[in-house]
This record gives sequence, C-alpha cells and structure tokens, in this order.
Amino acid sequence: MWRRLSQIVVKVRRRHGFDCSRSASSGFSTAAGAQSKSNKTTTATMPSLSEKDQLAWASVPWTSVVDEESGKVLGWRKSQVPYIPGGVDNSGLSLQTLDVWLPASGTPGNATPQAPDAPSLPSQSGHWIVYIHGGAWRDPMIDASSFSPTAINLLQAAASSFSKGSVPIAGVASLNYRLSPHPNHPTGGRDPNREARHPDHISDVLGGLAFLQRLGGATGSWLLSGHSCGATLAFQAVMAPSRWGLDTAIVKPTVVVGLNGLYDLAGFITMPPPEYAGLRDAYDEFTRGAFGDDETVWKDACPATADDWTSEWQEGKQVVLAQSREDSLVPYDQLEKMGAYLSKSSSLNIREMEAGGDHDDIWKKGDRLAEILYDVVSGLM
Repeated sequence: MWRRLSQIVVKVRRRHGFDCSRSASSGFSTAAGAQSKSNKTTTATMPSLSEKDQLAWASVPWTSVVDEESGKVLGWRKSQVPYIPGGVDNSGLSLQTLDVWLPASGTPGNATPQAPDAPSLPSQSGHWIVYIHGGAWRDPMIDASSFSPTAINLLQAAASSFSKGSVPIAGVASLNYRLSPHPNHPTGGRDPNREARHPDHISDVLGGLAFLQRLGGATGSWLLSGHSCGATLAFQAVMAPSRWGLDTAIVKPTVVVGLNGLYDLAGFITMPPPEYAGLRDAYDEFTRGAFGDDETVWKDACPATADDWTSEWQEGKQVVLAQSREDSLVPYDQLEKMGAYLSKSSSLNIREMEAGGDHDDIWKKGDRLAEILYDVVSGLM
C-alpha cells in the first residue's frame, strides 16, 4: 500500500507541475506562505475561540495513527469531538461531533512525532479536506468513522509527499450530523439523534464547519467533499445559509467534490431512469423522512435547482463530480444533470472523475477516494 501511494504522489505531483527535486524545507515554506496569504483574506470575520470550544476540543485526547507496514506514526486523530458546546450531554446528541486527523509530516529530522498540545489546531501548511458521509440522511450504520480508511490513505500520501518537498494536506476532518428516522431499521427505538428533519442536517454541518474554523482548520483555500446525500449537504453548505433559515457564517471552500451524489431528488422521483425505476418508492420514502411531504421543499433543497451559483458561492473555483457507472443506487445521470446545470449557471471549473465500484465501495475501500481527493487538493498548491 505504501509503495502504491508513493507512486500516486509522484504521478499527481508531475500532473500538476510540481518540482519533485525540491528540498523538504523549501517546499514547506512555499506552501506555508501561500496558506498564510490566503488566510489573511478569509479568517478575519470568524468568531474567536470560546472557552466552551476549547473545553470541547480538549475533552477528546489525540491517538496516534500508525502505518501497519512500517510502524511509523503517520499522524494523529481525535474522534467524536462535540462541535456544539454542550451537545454531548444528557440530551444524548452524540451525532453533533466530528473526527479530525493531522499528518505527522512536519516532524523535523528523525525525531519521533509528538501529539499536538494546544487548545486549538496547530498552524500547518497545506489545505484541509473535510468529508460529509452519506446514508440517505438516516442510516445509523454510516457515520464520520466511515472515512477512516480514506483518511489513513491520505496520511500515508502526506508522509510520502512531505519527503518529496511539499505538504498539500494540512488536516482532514469528517462530520457527523443528526439523522432522520429510519422506521424499518433493526436498531429502531426513540433516539434524539435520529429525529432530524431538514434543515437540521445542514444546520449541523454548518455548525461543525464553523467549530472547525474557530479552531483554525478549514480556512483559506480548502476542499469540502461528500458522498451520496453527503454530496447534497456539501453543496447546500456553500449556498446562502438564509435559504435554510440559518445565519451560521463559515469560510466557504474553494472546491467541492461530490461522490456518487444526489443532486435532483425531485427529478429522480418524478421520472427515474428505467433501470432505476424499482428504487422510486425507496427514494420517495427517505426523501419524505428527511424533507417532509411538501415537494416544493424537496426542489428548493436540491443543489441542481439553485438559480445562480455565481452569487451563491462567490469563493468557488472548482467542482469535481465523481460517479461510478456501476452504481446500483444512484444513476449516472445525476452527475450529468448537475454538471450541465453548473455549466449554465456558473463559471466554475467542472471536472468529472470515475469513482468505480458500487455505491458505497468508494468509501469502504478508501484507496480510490484518497486518490481522488489527493489529486484535487494537490492542484490547489
């Protein structure tokens, strides 16, 4: 795995025109300067870190992420950090949490990497990658930890990249959010984590991003990605929060990566492709569970129906739409419709990539998803 990731790093670096002969120190300084310059224009309006934020961040210890083959420390992880102060308490809202991974790439010489020790995220060069999981807004078996295989692959790539003179990844995060009811799921029963309805999901996502940014992560030029309904949420996150009756301000990403995404629910339910017609009732059920029975709400919430993406997302530079033609749950025309709509309503650079495998394979295996994200984030340098 390590050898394969090293080959991927070299291939991506050459594709984007990076000089593979640069020293590690010069590459680090250049990336840090670029990130610092970018942050000057984007972090000034963010609220300061509160004492509650610091306590929430400190409530979860760092654990090391070790490469199984080499035994080297690749980085550090915090799991299930509460991003709503007081969220994980007697009310049991344990899905208002996030996971964070930091690469150990910046450790000088042969010193043993040490866990960060600060009330906030340490300042690092490179760009942040944030991921939103899927699961039709309701599957309790899919959560932020589903990104772990991909995050580990990204840490491996970051370690290899650092040795070749660049640090494209500053940190990685994966968000949980409250889920809608799933009446037929075997883990049923009343759970305040699973009683959400739009706009609760996007409210949580924006709350998690705002918390991460108050800590110092995901500012400047950063990448937001999402799988399936997580792709819907990623695009909702860069739209005006007032659409959802919210006022949560975030520094928006410059790139969104949608993975096997749901972009036009109303269109699918009204007229699904013939080979996916058998899924219509299931789509109707989970859409009503997440958004209610008013079909105008479905339409307004879908990213493929936004009127003007240029005004919605002024910071946007690029959209990457990755979809598998073997996906048995989401038709390829969801990508095609979203790409066509963005082309008409924005000047964004739109790129299509092949995901491969069935609907969930891309995150279950992690290697292809890591390749896609590493490729895209390297292009931001």
